[in-house]
Amino acid sequence: MLLGTYRSLPLTGEGVLLPHHLRRGFDQGYAITRGLDGCVAVFPLAVWEALLQRIEHGTSFLKSAARLFQRHFLGGASVEALGPDGMIRVPDYLRQHAELEDEVVLVGVGNRLEIWNTKRWTHEEFRMNERSLRSSEELSELGL
Repeated sequence: MLLGTYRSLPLTGEGVLLPHHLRRGFDQGYAITRGLDGCVAVFPLAVWEALLQRIEHGTSFLKSAARLFQRHFLGGASVEALGPDGMIRVPDYLRQHAELEDEVVLVGVGNRLEIWNTKRWTHEEFRMNERSLRSSEELSELGL
């Protein structure tokens, strides 16, 4: 389970160094891709493989929304190995996608990590707090 928010993490030329307690889930590797909402998404390899199965069986390339999602999400993905020092490599095209700068915010959201531009994350947090009441009512209808 990937949880928590980690602020002011340095983004080096290679990538971002994972806090020690988050590394365990990435032993077998990870997939990194364009996230939704303007972040970079990082999935442990086992989670990624299960997600690929759901995408493959749950979407039809005949639907334009499915094709758009597949291009965005899968077309921007690569599978990597965690560096021996716990480094997640962040390719340049993903840095540009999320407008990542020298410091980033790492957010654990259950089955994945998200890497955010610090200013963008601050804005997202504000919006998230504003929408939480409406969202909680919608989620309760889903049984959560």
